[in-house]
Amino acid sequence: MHKQAQAGRLLFFVVCCCNIWRILKVMILYPTETLYALGVNALDAIEVSRLFALKGREEGKAVSWLVRNLDDVGRFAEVGEVTARLAAAFLPGELTLVLPVRDELPKELVGPDRTVGFRISSDPMAAAIIEAFMSEYEAPLTCTSANVSGAPTLPTVGEILQQFGPKAGQIDEIHDDGPRKGLASTVVKVVGEEVTVLREGSIAERDIRAVVE
Repeated sequence: MHKQAQAGRLLFFVVCCCNIWRILKVMILYPTETLYALGVNALDAIEVSRLFALKGREEGKAVSWLVRNLDDVGRFAEVGEVTARLAAAFLPGELTLVLPVRDELPKELVGPDRTVGFRISSDPMAAAIIEAFMSEYEAPLTCTSANVSGAPTLPTVGEILQQFGPKAGQIDEIHDDGPRKGLASTVVKVVGEEVTVLREGSIAERDIRAVVE
């Protein structure tokens, strides 16, 4: 009986470890409030490299991270007064905040200027996915557009998979929630008090300036 109990506990441990490995090593296609995105564990350099290979994207370029809230952002990056004002005005929503990251993050995971873009999604499915993932594993998901590098981001899952061709089989998990036809997010870089709109998308630059000036 004792040996059976030990065997049962060992089996439970192995199953749990396999589930953790599966979840942490998974690449998912999921919707946001703007377009579809591809997600892997943003703190796993090997998984990020796998993502870059799928997209045909040049190594060394940072991708955005999906997190739950501004507290999560503060774990990884500098959150000053200007960032807090922008977040209060536009997040969750169609804004990517590019911020200087903390020194302890390895260079392989961040941009050449040691910044990362952060997304907090208002899409219910994306919000549920990141809530579950970060609650369990305390790691963000990448939030890069679901397209071959240099090609347009298409509105439906079927079109996206067709664009990737045979490589689409590398996507482990697909969350199809219908077409996404929104503009890409507006990308804003904040370093101290300096604000730079890197890309005007769903949120107009004048609306960003109205909050920070």
